[in-house]
Amino acid sequence: MGLAACGDDKATTAAEPPKPAATTAAEAQPTAEAAEAAPADKVICEDAAEAATSFKKALMTIMKTTGGDIPKKDAAVLLSEYAANLEKAAGSSDTAVAVALKANAAAAATAAGAADPATAADTPESAKASKDFNAACKAAGVKTNL
Repeated sequence: MGLAACGDDKATTAAEPPKPAATTAAEAQPTAEAAEAAPADKVICEDAAEAATSFKKALMTIMKTTGGDIPKKDAAVLLSEYAANLEKAAGSSDTAVAVALKANAAAAATAAGAADPATAADTPESAKASKDFNAACKAAGVKTNL
């Protein structure tokens, strides 16, 4: 497939005949089996824990280089990335674990957009979202600490 993927029209082979186009709308639509399955709660918890660990490591690195302060711009970037990673971990799931994780992602995204992201991230709502997620993961058999 090498050069064919790069746009070389002469690089076609006879071993791979062209596939016929779908002839009906049903054939053109992906089936439910082909659609990406929602991740299992255990996977969501593990991926979120990994995202939290990465976030905390990045935060500590910044604090070490700045003498303990977190510049607002850096806090906003870190929180935005953290929110995106949490959303990715939750995927298309709608379980209690995923709903709790999406609440954490929303809190992080909101804080990232605030004038003072570090202060905005430290709210009772954010703490409750973390507590709810940790409890949901504990019920799924995974220890987390968001």
